[in-house]
Amino acid sequence: MVIAKRGLILGATALMLTGVTVIGAGIHLSSQASLNNNDPKELIDQVWQIIDKTYVDGTFNQVDWKATRTEYLDKTYTTDEEAYDAIREMLEKLGDPYTRFMDPEEFKNMQIDTSGELTGVGIQLTQDQDTKKLVVISPIE
Repeated sequence: MVIAKRGLILGATALMLTGVTVIGAGIHLSSQASLNNNDPKELIDQVWQIIDKTYVDGTFNQVDWKATRTEYLDKTYTTDEEAYDAIREMLEKLGDPYTRFMDPEEFKNMQIDTSGELTGVGIQLTQDQDTKKLVVISPIE
């Protein structure tokens, strides 16, 4: 019992520390992004640096990642939208459907879509095998 309680406390602590780290990184990146709004190339380079440091596949899916940086930083960008498109192109080269870039508007919409709270009516349902209708298994007590 004591061991299970200790494991629960350690697990909760690890989860909280992970959450603080992720939230802190997000705050840092959003403050850095606001500093880089003057030069689209700085934003492109910042995204490249993040991928270079944190991407799980050390081979970058057989992409010459350093050459990709040079390719995209050698171009001229006059608007943030051009930089956003370039970042998306750069990330597409990795061929990874889970690595993507959201511009500030997309990020804001994602935050709106994912904020809220989980609610329910407090029942468990199952499907009756004969009638195929939903049946309440247990109501909330």
